Amino acid sequence: MAAFAGDFDDLPEDDSASQPLPAEDRLWRHPSELGASLPLDPITVRRRWLASQPTKASAWTAGLVGAILATGLVALGTHLASAITAHPPAGGTDVGTGSALASKTTLPQLPAAESVGAMLAAQIATIGRSVVALEVTRGTSSNQVLAVGVRSDGMLLAPAAEVVGATSVVVTLPDGMDYVGTVVASDLSQRAASSGLALVHINGVSDLAVAPFESAQRSGQRELAVALSTPGGSRFSVGSVDTSGQTTTTPSTILVDAMPTDLSAGAVPPGSVLVGAHGGVLGIVTAQAGGEALATPAWIASGVVNQLIANGTVDHGWLGIEGTTTNTPVRGVRVTVVTAASAAALAGVRPGDVIVSVAGHRVTSMAQLQGRLYFAPPGDRLQLAVERGGRTVVVHAVLDDAQLG
Repeated sequence: MAAFAGDFDDLPEDDSASQPLPAEDRLWRHPSELGASLPLDPITVRRRWLASQPTKASAWTAGLVGAILATGLVALGTHLASAITAHPPAGGTDVGTGSALASKTTLPQLPAAESVGAMLAAQIATIGRSVVALEVTRGTSSNQVLAVGVRSDGMLLAPAAEVVGATSVVVTLPDGMDYVGTVVASDLSQRAASSGLALVHINGVSDLAVAPFESAQRSGQRELAVALSTPGGSRFSVGSVDTSGQTTTTPSTILVDAMPTDLSAGAVPPGSVLVGAHGGVLGIVTAQAGGEALATPAWIASGVVNQLIANGTVDHGWLGIEGTTTNTPVRGVRVTVVTAASAAALAGVRPGDVIVSVAGHRVTSMAQLQGRLYFAPPGDRLQLAVERGGRTVVVHAVLDDAQLG
């Protein structure tokens, strides 16, 4: 699936061979495309360019975004609404050429095409202003990812796997201005399910654009998704997302209720914001699976932000077992290790037990079990059903704090 973008090549001419490109372009191109005379430090280059041509840079960026919103997005919204209501065949989509919308599943009916186009244009313009770029350095390596504003005083939400352990974070706002960022808290765990999100704070900002995150869980279905994939939201990809979510194991964590998409991970960098046809934020891209982007749902992100700001952490209940997914004698989680004096040990869980339900919810895999525990804070008393010696045994466990286990 191809992403549509504005033309970033209409820059003011300059006789200097080393004239760098604007921040928004340079962030998403390989340095080899910019010529051998480009200085080695892209942050310094970006600052020098902005210092020399602040008026041109601001006008160019504003003009580009305005042109896209005035023409491309309205046309895009109209085209998408028409394509969706016509139940298009599956296939590739190039928004720039107006070919058919790719869809692995028939999407729900939408309002009239004109209203969808206007709504998407307005919402993407608003939400796009909250999308910023991060230059993240760990030791001698660096990479670029995205983050989204969640509080006007400089608080950002970013993919934790990309920023935790950073030795340096430089934040570039859509207007091209750079700030030093600090990772202040994260929800990332190797031993339990987590949201895969982190808070990054920038000083000296009091009017950061903020994205509106929905706090209510959406009913599970496949929906249209527009992924804002550059600072300011001036470049985007279009596809669909399964809002039902499924707790998924990734290299960095067990991502709770991750939403699969049909958006290529290569076109949608970590931190990209997914906007639905209704104009609301559906989620944030935090991982990938099978070459396609995975997103943390907005309703989970909303709760995580509140806890990270208030407590600096997200409290997860800890059961105190190790286990594996099994299909024999029944589907569930076979317990291989029970930690001494843990919640599981005190409840009477034994190695060899197969956990088949938690608080009345069926669990058929270790990822499902950890996903259920994610939403249960320390101190919760959970009913566990386990298969033991051909019979079902019910036990009750009072969860420990995962940070202490």
